[in-house]
Amino acid sequence: MQVKEIMSKEVITVKRSAKLKELLRLFNKFHLFPLVPVVEESNRLVGVVSFRSLIGVFSPYRPEILKGVPFLDDQEEDIFKLELTDDIGDLVIAEDIMETKFVSLQEETTLEEAFRFMKLQLKEEFLVVDKAGELIGKIGIFDIIRQVFSEKGVI
Repeated sequence: MQVKEIMSKEVITVKRSAKLKELLRLFNKFHLFPLVPVVEESNRLVGVVSFRSLIGVFSPYRPEILKGVPFLDDQEEDIFKLELTDDIGDLVIAEDIMETKFVSLQEETTLEEAFRFMKLQLKEEFLVVDKAGELIGKIGIFDIIRQVFSEKGVI
C-alpha cells in the first residue's frame, strides 16, 4: 500500500507572504509540534515553518558566515528578556523564517518505507508531494499504525 492511499489530503498551508501574526494564529490550532507548509500558487512545496522557525524570530540576525562558528551557535537567546516591537507581527513573513531544507515523501512511497523513514528521521509526520513537487497531503505515524491494525482485523 502507498502513502497516497491513506494520507490526509487536508493540509493547512500558507504562501510565502503570510505574516507572522497569521502564522501564530495557525499554530494555535495545533496541540503538538506544528509544521505548516509554505507553497507557491501552483501548490509547489517551497518550505516549512515549524516551532523552531518561530523561536528563530527571537534570535538576532547573524550573517550565514557566522552561523558555523561553534561558540556563536551555543548562544541561546532568553526569549523572555528580548524586546519585540508591536509591528513585528506584520513585518516578519513566512519566507523570512521558513526552512527550505526539509524532507518530504513521494506519493508512491510504500507504508513500510514511510514507517522506516519516520523511525530513521525521528519524525512522526511527513508532507507528501507528487512528482512535480506539489503538496498533495501529509501522513503521520498514527495513520500507518491505524492502517496496520485495520489490515489485521483489529478495527
